Amino acid sequence: MIVIDIRKADKLSSEYGMFISSPYNEKVLEAVRTISPRHWHGEQREWELPVNKLSTFINELSDFEIQIIGDFSALEEKKLPKIDFKFKTKPFEHQVEGFNYGLTHDKWLLGDEQGCGKTWQVINIALAKRQLCEYKHCLIVCGVNGLKYNWFNEIAKHSDEHGHILGWRQRKDGKGMLKNISNANKLADIQRIDELPYFIITNVESLRDEKIANELKVLCSDGTIGMVAIDEIHRCKDSSSQQGKGILKLNAKDMIAMTGTPLLNTPLDLYIILKWLGYESHSFYAFKNHYAIMGGYGNYQIIGYQNKDELKVILSEMMLRRLKEDVLDLPEKLYIEEYVEMGKEQWGIYDEILADLRLNVDKIAETPNPLAQLIRLRQATGYTGILSSEIAISAKLDRMEELVEDAVANGRKVIVYSNWTDITDVVLERLKRYNPATITGKVNSSDVPLMEKKFQEDDSCKVIVGTISKMGTGYTLNSGTVEIFIDLPWTMGTFQQAVDRAHRIGQTSNISIYILMCKDTIDEKIYSIVKSKGALSDDIIDDKSVVDKREILNYLLS
Repeated sequence: MIVIDIRKADKLSSEYGMFISSPYNEKVLEAVRTISPRHWHGEQREWELPVNKLSTFINELSDFEIQIIGDFSALEEKKLPKIDFKFKTKPFEHQVEGFNYGLTHDKWLLGDEQGCGKTWQVINIALAKRQLCEYKHCLIVCGVNGLKYNWFNEIAKHSDEHGHILGWRQRKDGKGMLKNISNANKLADIQRIDELPYFIITNVESLRDEKIANELKVLCSDGTIGMVAIDEIHRCKDSSSQQGKGILKLNAKDMIAMTGTPLLNTPLDLYIILKWLGYESHSFYAFKNHYAIMGGYGNYQIIGYQNKDELKVILSEMMLRRLKEDVLDLPEKLYIEEYVEMGKEQWGIYDEILADLRLNVDKIAETPNPLAQLIRLRQATGYTGILSSEIAISAKLDRMEELVEDAVANGRKVIVYSNWTDITDVVLERLKRYNPATITGKVNSSDVPLMEKKFQEDDSCKVIVGTISKMGTGYTLNSGTVEIFIDLPWTMGTFQQAVDRAHRIGQTSNISIYILMCKDTIDEKIYSIVKSKGALSDDIIDDKSVVDKREILNYLLS
């Protein structure tokens, strides 16, 4: 007989657990292993599993005699708490559903697609939780540094509260905030937390400082910080890094992970999300061995993935995800593959770099990040002036200027992306007659909201230019209806995040997305990879196909 004892959880982060004891049976063990998180209590000889997996577990063992004992109140369906709460800004129906979901869940992943209004949901959930649970503070951790200013503005927009950015100090002239926010100032703010507003905002890099991470850990543990939300958590996938360890210290009563792309490359990217939320109790090494297929030289290389159905089940129980096409009546996105022809001189530089890469392909393959070694080849199709002091030409930038001129003449605003500031600098120079705004790594984070506002509200600003890493996440640029990619990121998730800066709530026009590619070059191959690499993410998150990426390097240089 299998005995299931329902009682207060011991090792899991949930309130209740189900404790499984039975004589050894391979089928029972197999059913236990399909559930995560789980913990084996050696002395008591019993497994601890989340109580919300009870029906799944019983269905797997329908042939066995099962006795359920303990606190049956834990099995009652959670009902919405009674609360007198009014929204400051009018929500969409799916946002209200997300709000209600947050009232009945304490540790979960908000995986709505970009542009569905995740920020609104979290702000209002945090306010309602304060009313219900008497929380003193809600901590917002931004996976992208510049997003902290976006949160600061959104809190003021969607609530009657004010946010405080850790380390924020008013300039002596009263014009905004200091450009450099030191860790010392952040720590000083944490130590006077009782004087701060309800919403406290910081960037994930703050958690690299052990003193800051430890102070926040204590405040989460003693209930001073009742809720923690981590925005763009997919950017924080290395659990062994200093900031990854800092994230895992933030164990509050309510925890919301946020990302529109829960998986950018591999199932392993989910580890820190599952670990932080309490749905994974194993080490990363054990997690990798369970979900990755190892092979290659010394059996150290990942050659594929397994047990993906398990991850789908886990995600289905801890993630709320809605796609824009299902919940919003947004206009269409039109993708245009725009091919350009390089001239003789540009081809000369490209071919010289390509020949050198082919000659050293074996050495490149042994580097930690082989794809990074291809940057010079990619830049050769973008602007040769980065690589040559004598030849500064670009077929792509010539075509980009034509597209911008045509778009502006038709009353449309344009968003231009590249991976590199060396190229965005040249783009800004070429488009200076359009009074461009810019968001790149060279722009101070405190100035980014001004650039966003300039593009959104200033009629004389017809263009915004930015790097994909800096401008492609978190910002609302729906004044733009034309997007031009001088080059592409490596993954579909990152690409779509950038695209969706314009395709967001409030957009009323169709979006034209131009992907510039030099014919018969690495550009075309990267575009095909971006489209296929998105498939692995889609498979686990949205039930689509899988593509193996092992031979990308050889393909790119073939």
